[in-house]
Amino acid sequence: MPENSLDHLFLDERFYKALSYTSVLKGGASVLARSDINRELQGDFVKVRFNEAIEDFKEGRDETDFVYLVFKSAINFELDLDKFDDKSSFRIAYVKTITEKDSLGQEFVYYESAIFLNRDAISSFLRKIEEFLTEFSWQSLRKNNPKPKNFALIANIEDIRAATLESFWQEPELPFPPSDEVVWWEVWLDKKHKKDVKQGVLAQLAAAGIQIGQQWIDFPEHTVGLIKASARRLSETLLYSDSLSELRKPRETAEFFTYLNRADQHEWIDDLRKRVQNLAGETTISVCLLDSGLTRGNPLLKDLVAERNLDTILPEVDVADNSNSSTGHGTPMAGLILYGDLSDVLATKEEVKIFHHLESVKIIHPNHPHDPDNRGWVTMEAVSKAITINPAHKRIVCLAVTADDVFHKGRPTAWSAAIDQLSFGNIEEPNNSTLFMVSSGNLLDEQRNAYPIVNEDCSINDPAQAFNAITVGAYTLKDYVDLDKYPNAEVLARRGAMSPCNTTSIIWENTWCRKPEIVMEGGNQALQHQGVLTPDSMQLLSTSKGTTLTWLTTFGDTSGATALASRFAAQVYTRYPKLWPETIRALIIHTADWTSEMLGEDKKHIRQLKTEQKPKLLQTVGYGVPNLPRALHSVKNSLSLIAEAILKPYKQEKSRIKTDQFHLYQLPWPREVLSELFEAPVRLIITLSYFIEPNPGNKRYAEARNYMSHGLRFKMIDKDESPESFAGRISSDMQEEDYEKEGKERDWLLGDKLRNKGSIHKDIWEGTAADLATRNVIAIYPVGGWWKKRKKLERYLENVRYSLIVTVEAPNNDVDIYSVVKSQIDIAVPITIEI
Repeated sequence: MPENSLDHLFLDERFYKALSYTSVLKGGASVLARSDINRELQGDFVKVRFNEAIEDFKEGRDETDFVYLVFKSAINFELDLDKFDDKSSFRIAYVKTITEKDSLGQEFVYYESAIFLNRDAISSFLRKIEEFLTEFSWQSLRKNNPKPKNFALIANIEDIRAATLESFWQEPELPFPPSDEVVWWEVWLDKKHKKDVKQGVLAQLAAAGIQIGQQWIDFPEHTVGLIKASARRLSETLLYSDSLSELRKPRETAEFFTYLNRADQHEWIDDLRKRVQNLAGETTISVCLLDSGLTRGNPLLKDLVAERNLDTILPEVDVADNSNSSTGHGTPMAGLILYGDLSDVLATKEEVKIFHHLESVKIIHPNHPHDPDNRGWVTMEAVSKAITINPAHKRIVCLAVTADDVFHKGRPTAWSAAIDQLSFGNIEEPNNSTLFMVSSGNLLDEQRNAYPIVNEDCSINDPAQAFNAITVGAYTLKDYVDLDKYPNAEVLARRGAMSPCNTTSIIWENTWCRKPEIVMEGGNQALQHQGVLTPDSMQLLSTSKGTTLTWLTTFGDTSGATALASRFAAQVYTRYPKLWPETIRALIIHTADWTSEMLGEDKKHIRQLKTEQKPKLLQTVGYGVPNLPRALHSVKNSLSLIAEAILKPYKQEKSRIKTDQFHLYQLPWPREVLSELFEAPVRLIITLSYFIEPNPGNKRYAEARNYMSHGLRFKMIDKDESPESFAGRISSDMQEEDYEKEGKERDWLLGDKLRNKGSIHKDIWEGTAADLATRNVIAIYPVGGWWKKRKKLERYLENVRYSLIVTVEAPNNDVDIYSVVKSQIDIAVPITIEI
């Protein structure tokens, strides 16, 4: 094999050990209680408000054996929700974080939570109040710091009131619907107390004459779907069911079409068709396009897209591209997925080999308005149809249809959670075949003249906040504008910079993942007299649906970028068809890098960025532009090690759920070669990828750890740190009585605080070759998620998968580290670390 196209190297269980894991960080965060209260007055006040709220909720319904009450916290204090959660008689319906300003303009925060209480819970809470008034906690007495029982719970309550239907509304930016207006609602029902909540609650609602949508999604603790009724009607029915958790507004999709007519070029098309080799029959890799359909009549598509690969979830329409655009949307997406930018392909005389299949499932049609769909269900149904078409295929799902009317700030929705669920699979059958590529969405054309400042305030669209998907933004290398045609025009984005269309996650809440992960070419625009132009020269070229008598069209924005990213992923999957989707995802992101324009003027390296500039970089262009040759191959002076492994993150010990295992890797290492390079600069890149099981719903404050099933992290051994000391730095179970810490995390370009978001973690280490020579030990360890907190669901019994990629880059082409490492793998040397 040529030296510039070597296979990546793969590690198996010989190179790691599973060891006992307990975090070295002691204790969890406890709820801080108000200290400036009078015990007797506070207890009596809470008792009175509690009983009044019960009476208010039951007014006119004395037969109700449960209540929903809203507990409000004191300003800048949390509610002690652990006293309510996971109890058979209590249930947290939702938690809201509310930020307001006082008369001086200073922000303050308080929390509200709707709690379901049955008769036992009502009695239990009254006992808690009495204990607060009359007893001290044993723990506080032991510490010689007497505090009442249930101190944080009762002390932090500012008010209690009966819940109304509006209490469950989770759209702070949108008004609650008028009382008598019949509208669609997205309803979240809690499954905690019922095996089939839909059969019970929905049957009651249907019997009351309320229209029930057919499309429902099941998550671990919720079922989500649509119902149609007035708020007044639901206040008489749904509010008095025992499973209500949240109400949201159903979402319509926003389609971002960028197109311009282009002269018909039949000679180009005929020439290209002669150069195309359709080799898809040799693979079982597909790109599944979820869009407006696809028109096979285009001569550049009809020989590459089998008719059997086209389907629709809309029974009243055909499979053809019926977007409002005269040139289509699904059809231009298809051209980019198969060929890439036709501007490049048509301009050469080289042979074009296409190895992947293309499937198209229509999910939108502008001329067939209908009641709102559950977009998560639509996506699930569309992927199911693709699997039915080609059940043995592995596929990249390409989704460039997004919604821009959701002010989510990174929080999950039913749609994004459905994508996470599809990516994870389920406990019995994990996802072994599907990777999602989702468009980040676009700015409106009229906003782009304020580029790049305006991009910071324009959020990535729903469902691109999905943890397990690769979210694709846009950058551009297209910077030519014909000044004869457009006098005084100025290029909007510099070559290598973020595209004018690009949305970002800068305004998202810090707890959620940072998006996009990568950017691809999305085209550019120009300014002329403060107006935004879209010259053909600054756009991608693709296939048209042909209604304007032309088979070629310009195309772009994040839709075009997502199509290119899907093609990139298919090429990687074709090269490594046996790898998990988590690994394909990791390879794509692992090879991405930033252009100098992304780093800013006079910045040639991320090392030159200030600490506060690095998060903004990730929230704008992610990890940069992926590199296909690096994703497909190693070379002799730059090798990639890939491990796919299974870890058990949690266990039950007595009555508690604790962390269970961590993996300690001893990597085959070119130690002697690196030592001989002395002070030569080298780079190490590590990427850790895994899929989380989502558990959406506003159970807790807006924190990712309550949505993610689990989290994983990595650390690397320090210079001159012994493996034993390193293992002790990871897990307290590995510490002897005389343990002394020897190392720390250093020389990472991002650092653990920045990289530890979402479900994929990448960082770059730079240092000397001599330093790296001894740093071949890596640990993978778990952190908390809902699998650890939701004991009754028994997910602590389960294992999780992850993919780890480690790349070592030596300074020049004369250095051969690949052969040294490959020989160690070939001779099957097992791990020698003794802990």
